[in-house]
Amino acid sequence: MKKLTLPLALVTLLSTGLFSQDLLKATVKIKSPQALAYSGDSKYLAAAAPSEVQLLNAGSDTKATTLTNSRGVNGMAFSIDNAMLAAACADGTIKLWTIPDGKLSATLKGHVGAVLSLRFINSNNLVSIGDDKAVNFWDVKAGTLLFSKKDHLKSIRGLDASLDGKWVATAGADKEILLRDASNGNVVKKLQAHEGWVRSLAFSPDSKTLASGGDDKKIILWEIESGKQVKQFPQRGWIYDLEFSNDGKYLFAALEKNAVEVYDLNTNLPALKLDNFATPVLALAISPGGKEIVTIQEFVNESKYWNIESLNISPVFRFKDKKDITPPQIFVSNPPNIQDNQVRYSKDLIDITGSVIDESGVRRLRVNGIETPIKTNGNFFIKLPLSMGDNFVTIEVTDVNDNIALKKFSILRKDLDGSDYDASKAKNYLLVVGINNYEYWPHLNNAVKDANDLAGTLMGLYNFDFSNVTVLRDEQATRSNIYKTLRNYISQVAPADNLVIYFSGHGHFDELLNEGYWIPYEAHVNEEGDYLPNSSILKIIESINSQHTFLVADACFSGSLFGEQKRGYAENVEKYKSRWGLASGRLETVSDGAQGTNSPFATQVLKFLKENKKDRVTVSELIQAVKLGVAEVTNQTPIGNPLKVTGDEGGEFVFYKKK
Repeated sequence: MKKLTLPLALVTLLSTGLFSQDLLKATVKIKSPQALAYSGDSKYLAAAAPSEVQLLNAGSDTKATTLTNSRGVNGMAFSIDNAMLAAACADGTIKLWTIPDGKLSATLKGHVGAVLSLRFINSNNLVSIGDDKAVNFWDVKAGTLLFSKKDHLKSIRGLDASLDGKWVATAGADKEILLRDASNGNVVKKLQAHEGWVRSLAFSPDSKTLASGGDDKKIILWEIESGKQVKQFPQRGWIYDLEFSNDGKYLFAALEKNAVEVYDLNTNLPALKLDNFATPVLALAISPGGKEIVTIQEFVNESKYWNIESLNISPVFRFKDKKDITPPQIFVSNPPNIQDNQVRYSKDLIDITGSVIDESGVRRLRVNGIETPIKTNGNFFIKLPLSMGDNFVTIEVTDVNDNIALKKFSILRKDLDGSDYDASKAKNYLLVVGINNYEYWPHLNNAVKDANDLAGTLMGLYNFDFSNVTVLRDEQATRSNIYKTLRNYISQVAPADNLVIYFSGHGHFDELLNEGYWIPYEAHVNEEGDYLPNSSILKIIESINSQHTFLVADACFSGSLFGEQKRGYAENVEKYKSRWGLASGRLETVSDGAQGTNSPFATQVLKFLKENKKDRVTVSELIQAVKLGVAEVTNQTPIGNPLKVTGDEGGEFVFYKKK
């Protein structure tokens, strides 16, 4: 018996709106939280309370360790290599702990009065601001003060350092922003536009833009090179904290008016608002993977985790490394078989899918100039419209160290005139797999007979030559042999050739992964790693650049693998490329038949092919006859439709009788 247990369809849920409360993932109890910081490797979240710093496992309320010897922490930052956490303390010192053991490694002294904020400039240097109006630059490894700048006449509150290590910005009560050379602390530019205290500053990940927020209820974006104001976002209250997303697409603002607002910097419009707060939001931290943010509020003894996956922020986990000169790697999975940087396609819309890899992290992906989200695993997807003729595609990927990779190819869109296909010259390849005597699974009665009979019928009555037929029986049908044989067709089958695949054997469905499998000869029971997944089979089929591919399975298959495209008429349908499938059932158990006969499904396939009187018959004619014939003698419901793979252009394979 062959059990058929795959689901019929994949359900996609589309959200039409998100509410603040719906995005709240968790709360963490912290007494009077004062500051937050994420480690760049996304492992830890540091949260400062009045008398200690809690090092949490990121995304949870579980403690990795508690950092002592800290009182009144006003700000924190992880080092570039995530091996150290620095804290700006109210007693005028900077505390340095090693991570993850939480041991106090150094105490830096140089401010008179509370240290308010700090930032790492690079792996060796740190900058801090204090109540003494000083901007201090430190050698962290040596534990020494390099130099101190006191060019603000009034209190300082805003501080940030650019990721490229070139710039430091400071601001405060004197309403102006001082843009400094990070190597010596000297002021290079003075930016003036605010009408009140400037409390928050943030450099963009590419170090080309600076955001500032103040008590005048304005958020201003500045171009670093020119010092000019480029954008302004008015607010209803003070801005307490600003952060760019790691991919530079969004700006997050923590507001006095009990909210967090997120701006899309491509459209200059609000992308998200979190307003489930009872008091002002003092600070926020964005996870390096871009999936969540953490917030703390005034007079509230907790921090909150928020789900921001809907923004599709591309993950970036590492900072600048001048030694990294290697560009990212780009892999395109669809369209498949791009040869000589060109591929042919017939429809007006195409899915471009692939993946990008860079050990330092990817900052930006653009496809034909369109900002494209990258998933955590590096995969990307975008739909592109196509016009008739050549359509040029450029994929541009920039990593965090500004190394750029380009991949270019063209998609030739042509009408389906079928002029390139000549059935009389096409080779018909056939792969037949039949397994009775499984090593570990229950033996079947007729799978090998079904496979042999089908191969004999197609070679005897139709245009299938022995030299192009491969039959794998029992111990020959290992996972490796099936996979390699299928994969070899990628290079063997020419664009004007055809391929028919027939599998008869056990099938399996993994409900946990929602994945169906063919069971090879040597597979162990309950060992999914031994099986051949449907997804792998379809991926290979998608990469075989045939005119027609027809997959027939007397085993586990499902309606979720089939589309609902329309087809042409018999007199011209073979001119268009096709990717069809026929399965022996949907979800029900399907019969193997009495020993020495054929299965009910194979019986109907063979009957149609043997009794056919026409010189040529289409796949859809075969499918219709098999569906009716099987339904008359069993409770099975075979299914036949185009497969859900690219390469199908609306055609059908045609069986030609030998003359």
